[in-house]
Amino acid sequence: MALIPYDICDESLLEKEAKSARLLEGIYHKGQTKIWDGNKVLDELLKKHSGIQISDGDAVALKNIFSIILWGELVAWKVSLQLGAEIDDFSAKMAATSQAHDEARHFYVMKDYLDLLGYVPVPLTPSISRVLNEVLQTKNLAKKLLGMQLMIEPIALTIFRFTRQLNIEPVLTDLLEYYELDEARHVALGIQYLPRLIRKMNKFQLASLIMWQAKIINAEMSGLKEIEKDIISLGLVPLEVFEYAEKKQMECLELALSELGVGRIIWAPIRKIVLFKKNLIFYPDKDHNVFRKYINSFMGSIKN
Repeated sequence: MALIPYDICDESLLEKEAKSARLLEGIYHKGQTKIWDGNKVLDELLKKHSGIQISDGDAVALKNIFSIILWGELVAWKVSLQLGAEIDDFSAKMAATSQAHDEARHFYVMKDYLDLLGYVPVPLTPSISRVLNEVLQTKNLAKKLLGMQLMIEPIALTIFRFTRQLNIEPVLTDLLEYYELDEARHVALGIQYLPRLIRKMNKFQLASLIMWQAKIINAEMSGLKEIEKDIISLGLVPLEVFEYAEKKQMECLELALSELGVGRIIWAPIRKIVLFKKNLIFYPDKDHNVFRKYINSFMGSIKN
């Protein structure tokens, strides 16, 4: 591969790739116009609401959940730097570079907010740590892009949405609106660029990607169970949080797969595994003898 990508100005690029490139460049340029000053915004919100307003009971749960968000932002920062360095496509590299700036801002602003709550972030729970480390450490670009942009980001957006709806703490409610606008662009990077990587895969590589995704989803569900008490303390229902996040994940995947001319059927085996694990975690008293049927169906689809 040439060190200087001379083909970025090649007008003979396929129309679909050229369109994708323009959309990816648009993510970068939109990110530049939407940059916000974290320190300034936080100061303005503190003045607007006369400081942080939250009960002691809610504060503990909020601190625990957004401590996880803090570490997630740090990993997202590192992953976006990796994507910016490893992606060859010029337009996608621009979008990933823009994301790195966003994630850096998200990290330091959330740290400042937690400092105001008088909270020192604690280590991650085992399952959540496993999810973040899997995405951070994988050398596979498609897995890294799928894991961060289309699996973790929708979870974060879901937590932001539910937290804002409940208006648990007014400063955070307004602050998360800025985060959501940024995260939506980050998801768009995965939707636009992942299809290019999948298009180059053989069926064994695709099967590996699907199985890896199933592992990530399982760990995400276990992670929600690990922080169940804090989620309930804030007035949320863990199962509703997961199902909304799962819905957003599938919407993102379908948008990405539409570029390949395929639908959700390619992920159908995963849905069966997820259904079993969801029942196992959230309905522990239910009969789970259907597990073997789900596994056999999943493995059969991989072989075919």
